[in-house]
Amino acid sequence: MRAIGYFRIEEGQDGSLAEMESGFARYCELNLHQPVKTFASTGIEKGQADAEYGRMLEYLAKSESEFLVVVPDARHLGQDLESVARSMVELDGMEATVACSSEEFPDPLQNAFQTLGVKGVSRTRSQSIKESMRMRASRGQALGRPLYGYRIGSGGTLEVVREEAAVVELIYRLYTKDGLGLRLIAQRLNERDIATRRGGRWNVVSIRDILKNAAYIGTYERFGMRRPKAHEAIIPPDVFRAAQDQTKARRPFGRVMNPEPFLLSGLLNCAYCGNKMMGVTRRQSWKRKDGQRARQVYRYYQCQSRNNQSRCGYHTWRAPLLEGTVLKQLRYALRAKESESASEGAGSSPPQDGQGEKDSLARIAERRFLRAMRRAARGDVSVKVLAEYLKELDAARRVAASIDHPAEATTTLDNWESLDLEVRRAFLAEHLDRVVVEDDGVEVTV
Repeated sequence: MRAIGYFRIEEGQDGSLAEMESGFARYCELNLHQPVKTFASTGIEKGQADAEYGRMLEYLAKSESEFLVVVPDARHLGQDLESVARSMVELDGMEATVACSSEEFPDPLQNAFQTLGVKGVSRTRSQSIKESMRMRASRGQALGRPLYGYRIGSGGTLEVVREEAAVVELIYRLYTKDGLGLRLIAQRLNERDIATRRGGRWNVVSIRDILKNAAYIGTYERFGMRRPKAHEAIIPPDVFRAAQDQTKARRPFGRVMNPEPFLLSGLLNCAYCGNKMMGVTRRQSWKRKDGQRARQVYRYYQCQSRNNQSRCGYHTWRAPLLEGTVLKQLRYALRAKESESASEGAGSSPPQDGQGEKDSLARIAERRFLRAMRRAARGDVSVKVLAEYLKELDAARRVAASIDHPAEATTTLDNWESLDLEVRRAFLAEHLDRVVVEDDGVEVTV
């Protein structure tokens, strides 16, 4: 592959340009890449913009071909995890692949966690903790909270809890022998008043996790290590394989689903059970009298308890109607707040009560980005998915920085249709304290 070397050398940084160029040439030779060009900036002050990086982007854009961009380590792409992620997203958008010449951590995202670490976390302490956990895992000793059906014994390994093991066996039997789906299994357990370990109700997620976990056949997996017969099995291997085969057979083929996100996801509460309401997309097709087939997509919000836990009633709202109702009530509430603020006098100081919530919103988005960064480093999601989390983070920061008064909030609603979905969701998360949905009404609290 055609390769480009990029080096950013800040003042006081170890390593000379000659050493980095030599490392780039050696990397290309060992991995059979064709070195084409190098871009290097030396003596840059920390935080200073890099003109050479911009010239490299121009070169990639004009070349209209795929390149491998090689850096010594992730610190040449950014000063922290976020700036590294932004560089990766930018280069990915130009169809460029990025690699580090480091033999131990060639993946830039994995390299970033090693060389830059997480803000506020000591890399040395974090590494020693991980090493200790790896040692325990290599001996088959359980880490963290034991899964349902087991407890951690005196030797640190998993021991069977017989009462819970009987429920695990029942779940596998209902799935593999009786052919019940996840939702019906949850309903059957809840109807029998069989509670989860925490005393709650079963749902499709908890059933799914039990059916796919190889720990139930005695296999312990952690940190990429896999130890068969590490502890007593609850489910025979043939039954476990039958469950996996049945899961694969039930997956729909030939249909690619890419549903549009729901505006009010995570913000709605059912008035009848208190649980969250979830967005649901249904596609329906039928044949008209003239023989032509018609298709329609229905989007609505439904009580999560009904869908996942087989309890509560069938409480639904069409998505456009519910979203419009919530926005209308939010506008009324913000205008009332604006009038109340104006009545206190023009000379009063701006309200600061919302600042903590704004900061909290940004912190939540930062935590979501960090989780996505870890998943991307593991290869679970692509750089394009990471880009979406960066958009969400930017939107949360824009809302936190720009909306300090109710008057400005109502102005944002006036320009609602021109805003990106990420900005809309961040705005609603900031201003909606609680939304309670009944069959014939909605109560909005700001």
